[in-house]
Amino acid sequence: MAVPHVFIFPLPLQGPVNCMLKLAELLCLHQEIHVTFINTEYIHQRLLNYTDVLIRFAKYPNFKFVTIPDGLPEDNPRNGEQVGKIIEGVEKVSSPLFREMVMMTTTNYCAPTCLIVDGIFTFAVDIAKDAKIPLLYFDTISPCAIWTYLAVPKLIEDGEIPFKG
Repeated sequence: MAVPHVFIFPLPLQGPVNCMLKLAELLCLHQEIHVTFINTEYIHQRLLNYTDVLIRFAKYPNFKFVTIPDGLPEDNPRNGEQVGKIIEGVEKVSSPLFREMVMMTTTNYCAPTCLIVDGIFTFAVDIAKDAKIPLLYFDTISPCAIWTYLAVPKLIEDGEIPFKG
C-alpha cells in the first residue's frame, strides 16, 4: 500500500493559508502521513518574514513546503481587493504546475494519495480524476459567511429581502 501523502493547496491569502496550516499540523500529528503544503512564492515569503512557520513545522519530519508562482507581477499588492486576480493567476499559472506535481512529471515528489484544496479551485477535480486519487475541498470561510449563505434563501422566501425602501 502507498504511503499516505496529502497535498494541501490553499487559496493564497492569509486566512485560508493559516487555516490550512492548522489542518496540515493536525495531519502531521499522525506520523505515518506525509504532508506537502503547496504555497505561492509570495505568500511563502510573507510566512518566512512574519511568522515562525519553519520552527513550527521543523518537528514534523514528514512535512514539507513547496512553492509555485501565482502568475501575478511582483508589484501586485495581493490584498483582499485583488482576490479575482489572485484566483485568475493561480488558475492560469499555478494550476498546470500543481498538475505536474500531482501527476509526478517533475522530480523529487512522492506521489500524493489525497488532495486537499481550497473550495474555489475547481481545476483540482480534473487533476484528482486523472491521478485517480481522492479530492477534498476545504472551505475556510467564516461562520458568519456560512450563516449568510444558508440563511439568504429563507430570508428571500419570507420576503425579508430584498429590502423595501
